[in-house]
Amino acid sequence: MGANRPAYDLHSKESRYINPLDTIEEVCGRRDWAWERDEDDALTLFSGNKWTDFRLAINYLRDCQALQLMLLFDPKVPDTRQAEVLRLLAQANSRNWLGHFDWWEEERAVMFRYGLPLRGASLAARQCEDVIDLALEACEMFFPALQYVLWSGLGAEEAIRLCQMQTVGEA
Repeated sequence: MGANRPAYDLHSKESRYINPLDTIEEVCGRRDWAWERDEDDALTLFSGNKWTDFRLAINYLRDCQALQLMLLFDPKVPDTRQAEVLRLLAQANSRNWLGHFDWWEEERAVMFRYGLPLRGASLAARQCEDVIDLALEACEMFFPALQYVLWSGLGAEEAIRLCQMQTVGEA
């Protein structure tokens, strides 16, 4: 690569621009997922699960040709539980193989993040489904542990242990 060329040349005649959010829209339609796209490079996917409703923000970062997924958890973390929540994030991240949980200091909130570089490649529908499914699955498994730490006063390890217990059947 020449010294005067940017690392990601979006104007190259060699590459054809395909916005990956178009693929995500198609997948959302096929899977009956609720979604909203107010901007060309931003989409919000709404997913209900057995614990809470999630809003997964998906952004296409043109300058680096990457897809960024972010899910912000409600509510804000009280000062008295911040240290234990940070321990919980470390515990959850050590068990998570895709994406990571993070602390957003300005909002005093927990978030899930995942970045997918796409430089010169398009996003396949199956790849899109896998990334979204795995992100939502990680958040669904983490959410009860966060609630235990925030509202039951449990420590991070105990909260993770309780959430990993498998139950048979449903009440």
